[in-house]
Amino acid sequence: MSGTAAETKVQRLRVGEYDVGLRTSGKEGPDIVLVHGIGASARYFERLAAELSAGARVHCLELPGHAGLPRPPEPLTMQGYADVVLQALRQAGIGRAHMVGHSMGGQVAVETGISAPEMVSSLLLLGPTVNRAEHHAVLQGMRLAQDTLRERPALNRILFTDYLRAGPPWYLSTLRRMMDHRLEDRLALVSCPVAVVRGARDPIVPPSWLLRLQDARPGILIGEVPGAPHVLMWNRPAETAAWVHRMVEAGT
Repeated sequence: MSGTAAETKVQRLRVGEYDVGLRTSGKEGPDIVLVHGIGASARYFERLAAELSAGARVHCLELPGHAGLPRPPEPLTMQGYADVVLQALRQAGIGRAHMVGHSMGGQVAVETGISAPEMVSSLLLLGPTVNRAEHHAVLQGMRLAQDTLRERPALNRILFTDYLRAGPPWYLSTLRRMMDHRLEDRLALVSCPVAVVRGARDPIVPPSWLLRLQDARPGILIGEVPGAPHVLMWNRPAETAAWVHRMVEAGT
């Protein structure tokens, strides 16, 4: 399936037994791949993609079981999602790219960089999960509820409908896979430039977690976007785009 809307090419790719969504905007420049978080879709990347597409080819992925796509027979691990992402990128003719992952999407992006370093020029992790100091589903749920009160109503409507499309059982089973993944251990295996950035008002990703990630992989950049909660790229697209440009330069 393909189409155009606001100069965006929309595709649905069949990757083995999985379906993957791909929205591409921009015509020239480096390839930038955006990977959403648990239960979400490409919709909350639209503002960031608009900021970036004037000087880059921006590819917003939608993972299996998300965005109304069929759910896999079994929930995928972060490595499993990364394998699907790599196959989708190859199928779409996307070679070496700069990866940007939000929340769980950061975990998937890291696994992509580990599995195929030749395809990943840089990694930017926005609000990366899961904070090891609060590694419990109940605590994570409390932090998500806390963040909801800090997000704008328009974004909450997007996320609420995305979560409904994914379905609570699928969300919870994916959450277990997400929490099984130890980002701080896996980061050390990445060879490309890496940055981890949080919104300054993000209750899910505290500053101490970014410092722990920096300790786990010396040399990574850490930063904050002022005034932003967890979904920083929707609330502060220009400031987030500046971090993307910084990583594109670092990985070029």
